[in-house]
Amino acid sequence: MEYSELPNTRISGSGRLTLPGYGTLKISGSGRVNSDSISTSGSSTIPGGLKLHDLKTSGSTKIEGDLASDTVKFSGSALIEGSLECEELTKSGSIKIGKSLKTDYARLSGSTHVREGGLIGREIETSGSIEFGGDLISEDRIMYSGVMRVDGRVQGKSFEARLSRDESYIRDGITSDYINILRSHEDWRNMGSLVTSDITGEDITLENVQCDNIRGKNVIIKKGCYIKGTVEYSDTIQVDPASNLSNAPVKTE
Repeated sequence: MEYSELPNTRISGSGRLTLPGYGTLKISGSGRVNSDSISTSGSSTIPGGLKLHDLKTSGSTKIEGDLASDTVKFSGSALIEGSLECEELTKSGSIKIGKSLKTDYARLSGSTHVREGGLIGREIETSGSIEFGGDLISEDRIMYSGVMRVDGRVQGKSFEARLSRDESYIRDGITSDYINILRSHEDWRNMGSLVTSDITGEDITLENVQCDNIRGKNVIIKKGCYIKGTVEYSDTIQVDPASNLSNAPVKTE
């Protein structure tokens, strides 16, 4: 990626810095701008369209458009009015992305809202709540603890979920080689559930899941599940009597 050329400067207190071709960087707190990196603490507004090596913000941050950066670290609240594209994203607090998310690796805690879909090159790991307005696709691993809502499909090589007391929802189903969905704790306060359409994979373990159909190789249905359609398996099946299946499991060749 060809980085944006930025002036080298520091800002302390309330200040503004014109970034030629992009707009004005506004900071109330402190900040540092290097040739290809920005670091801020306090309240900041960053113009859109920048291509950075590194962005670190602490406090309240607004980005007025798209952002591309090798690494991004947010602590506090962040609003990105456009799309976010990066190699590595680390976030604690809340983030809202006005368009899509594309990253190789993401580790997120707190509240995450992406208006469109997410494309993950390697891994996404989240705790708290995460929401996508479109598909969530990973080339490798998706793991969340808490609540996930996806207004599309979820696809990856590995999908792991630890459900909190609120309902997770994935509209268009889950496709993954390895699927493991369990309650987060043996505690009545963590009676979370996940609702989706079809679940397709190789090794599937489900708890507190409501879905239409299941297709897998080795399928374990633990307590709290309700399967409205069919369960198909090609190797092994285990069903907890506390779960409700509308139809008997069917072994396929």
